Amino acid sequence: MSDAWRDLDDRDDAWRRWQMDELGQPQRDQQERERKRREAIRQQAFQRNAEIEALREKVREEARQEGFAAGQAEGYQAGYEQGLAEGREAGETELKHQTKKTLAPLAPLAQHFSDALTQLDHEIADDLVELALTTGRQLAGDALDAHPEQILDIVRELLHADPTLSGHPRLWLHPADLSLVKAHLGDEFSAAGWRLQPDDTISRGGCRVTSPSGELDATWERRWATITAMIRQRKQSPSARGDDSQTASDEEASDD
Repeated sequence: MSDAWRDLDDRDDAWRRWQMDELGQPQRDQQERERKRREAIRQQAFQRNAEIEALREKVREEARQEGFAAGQAEGYQAGYEQGLAEGREAGETELKHQTKKTLAPLAPLAQHFSDALTQLDHEIADDLVELALTTGRQLAGDALDAHPEQILDIVRELLHADPTLSGHPRLWLHPADLSLVKAHLGDEFSAAGWRLQPDDTISRGGCRVTSPSGELDATWERRWATITAMIRQRKQSPSARGDDSQTASDEEASDD
């Protein structure tokens, strides 16, 4: 009996009162599953859209960075070239300024040195002229000693070339030259009315002529003094120096 009642109690526990909602439960479950599926699809679509947008933003950012880098590089290159040109120009200007500043104190020294060289040139030129005159005088004296007959040309020129001497002129000569002139030109002077006179104060190679109309000094000393004066006057003449400078400039130009 007890077992029968126990079985009955078990059946009571398993039994449940039927309700109308229990018939629609499977449909609600299916709807819930469909909702979850759609929600999952929506979430996936949202996720994909977010990933695509992130990728687009990444591409845009990379493009911006590349454009910025390219523009920066181009601007840097342009700025570098401009800065380099300005730096070179500034450097050249500064170099010229420093060079001018450095050389400025040397200008008076250079001018003084140039003036000293000019003065030295003049002094050397004077010395050379004096040396040339001294040497020429010595050579001329040696030539007269070696060829004393040169006096014949001198007195012949006086005899035929100077019409101002009149009234029986007298020709004064060194005794040795007098003998030489008499031997070679005595007849010519006699025919012209000239008288030959000895004068041992006159150097060989020279002579002196006196007449009522005037006097002519053709002594060696006088002729040499005239030559020396002409040379020195020409050397000291500004026009002569200008001609010499122009000649030197022309020679330098032709050499270039």
